Amino acid sequence: MAKKKKKKKKPEPEINVKQKFDNVKILVETNRSKEAIAYIYLVYDDIITVKFKKPRLAHQTIREFAIACVNELEKKLKPESIYPFIKKIEDIIYGGVEPTNKELNFAVDLFSNIYNEITGKSFTFKL
Repeated sequence: MAKKKKKKKKPEPEINVKQKFDNVKILVETNRSKEAIAYIYLVYDDIITVKFKKPRLAHQTIREFAIACVNELEKKLKPESIYPFIKKIEDIIYGGVEPTNKELNFAVDLFSNIYNEITGKSFTFKL
């Protein structure tokens, strides 16, 4: 009897978070803090897309996408981690005030917690 070949599982593509956060640092250093916050959100979006094959749909707001992710990926994403992060992103992007370094670092800390939950890897970054 012939042996069946085992299919090799393709490794998941990795997102170079450190490189992306180097870009965040450059945005902050060039006085583009709101863009830095938006970029942090895009990194989160990329991770969700790559890890769970769940891209944000064109008609979804940031909040709608977060709710859909929590509802559909409930065993993998915790609302107590996602919602404060999304709220901070929305407050800064739509708030009309330039974020301080303290607010930026708080958003990065929230992102770090989510990154750890999703990937099991730790990530720390300070601006």
